[in-house]
Amino acid sequence: METFDIKYLFQIIKKYKLLIFSSAFIGTLIATFVTFFYLTSIYSASTQILVTQANDSKNVQSSEVQANIQMVNTYSIILKSKDLMKEIAKDYPKYTANEISKNLIVTSDSNSQVINVTVKNQYPRVAVAIANDITDKFIKESKDLIKTNEVSVLSRAYIEDSEHPSGPNHQIHLMIGLLAGLFLAFIIIVLKEMFDTTLKTEESIEKILQLPILGTINHINKPGKGGKRHEKNKNQG
Repeated sequence: METFDIKYLFQIIKKYKLLIFSSAFIGTLIATFVTFFYLTSIYSASTQILVTQANDSKNVQSSEVQANIQMVNTYSIILKSKDLMKEIAKDYPKYTANEISKNLIVTSDSNSQVINVTVKNQYPRVAVAIANDITDKFIKESKDLIKTNEVSVLSRAYIEDSEHPSGPNHQIHLMIGLLAGLFLAFIIIVLKEMFDTTLKTEESIEKILQLPILGTINHINKPGKGGKRHEKNKNQG
């Protein structure tokens, strides 16, 4: 039964190969058009902020390092605060505070005192400018909010690092288009097979009619030049 199923599957693929290839090609073509001509390229700019103790002691205790790591989470929340976003939006009238916040990503590695600030924008220079402005304003405000810690710029954003778009991901979109085309072909094949009531095999005839097959007539080939017509009969009883 398993051999028959595999054989039948290959027969279906062979029968609808043109439909399968056409759907896959059209899906990939549509995804290519949307990706390269419709979607806007997005650029990223990143800065890094270092969190340390406010004192200048060279002997940093492990407890102090752990406290700095815990403060990173607090600073990450402050970085995306509404007040800070509104201050940034004043310098960029084309963008609202919510739009800037949606395109701002604040992350930190586990057991790290470094905060990564990433800004996404359709213009690389704007992304770099906003990332640096957020970092500068955050450092200025954090000194007034929390006295026990010191925050400083570990690295700034530069246009040289943001010239290449970070999105959209062309490969993923093309793969989605290919899979969508194959899925559409699958749906069409399933519907065609479900509504196809013709009997194609001896087994299906016996199963539906519940009658034994007495004989079969094979395909009769047309005679060629100087050839003979052959007819093969096979009787079963």
